Amino acid sequence: MKLAYSNSLEYSFFSEAKLQFERIISHLEDKQVKQESHGEVEAYIDTEGTELLGCLL
Repeated sequence: MKLAYSNSLEYSFFSEAKLQFERIISHLEDKQVKQESHGEVEAYIDTEGTELLGCLL
């Protein structure tokens, strides 16, 4: 079986996507983000969300 298709407890195909999603959430929960403009937060989500999509593919 190829590693890319393995879905064991040690490795999940989507593990990088999960980590990226958790990083996004963690960043957005930060108190400092609440001081950023809507546009800055949107730009962050756009950039990091694109990375998340890449991980999912």
